[in-house]
Amino acid sequence: MNFFPSNPYLIQRTKALAALDLIMSPEWDGRYYSFNCAWSPSEQMASMRDGCGDEWWIVFHTDGWAALKGLGHKSPAWSKGREQLSTDLQRTFPPELVAFATEPAFRWDATSFAGYRRHPHSDWIWSRSLTRFSALDGGESELLSLLSGTPQDYVDFAASYYETDVPLEIVERFFGLAPITMDMISSLNPDTELSAIHTELFDEIAYPRN
Repeated sequence: MNFFPSNPYLIQRTKALAALDLIMSPEWDGRYYSFNCAWSPSEQMASMRDGCGDEWWIVFHTDGWAALKGLGHKSPAWSKGREQLSTDLQRTFPPELVAFATEPAFRWDATSFAGYRRHPHSDWIWSRSLTRFSALDGGESELLSLLSGTPQDYVDFAASYYETDVPLEIVERFFGLAPITMDMISSLNPDTELSAIHTELFDEIAYPRN
């Protein structure tokens, strides 16, 4: 991947995706996207799991670095490299990011792509390009596509996964982190009440209250 958005943009987008999925599926195990604004005292964490083996995690640190890892379980890189690929990807991380590269919750034994940005304005370093598996596709382009995609891309995702039509203009408002109203929630999922998702939406995802 030659381009990846800035850290503030990624935080905004991953919060928006987590909020949308929370409304679409208040039950956690039915969602793709989630966000934890207090993964640690100095870190926020975004994640995606599709329930079929594909997944990713991104950590944003208050020092300005960001890092990600993920698995495209049907990708050529994973089919070819498996555990050796996972090990090689871990070894590309610099010493100051060793905690991220060894975090058990991120399932480092199953990794087909990874990368990091050492400073807020530095380029992303894509780990597989530094390994013997550099010529193989790890599935990241597809799995990370909504992080730089358009509101219409989420509309298309919702139509495929949730099998429902969601209004484009409402997704646009979420992508801009506009203040949430009950009309916005009802237009996405009339069965979801703000009172039922209030704590996760505002305290865990840290979606703006106003």
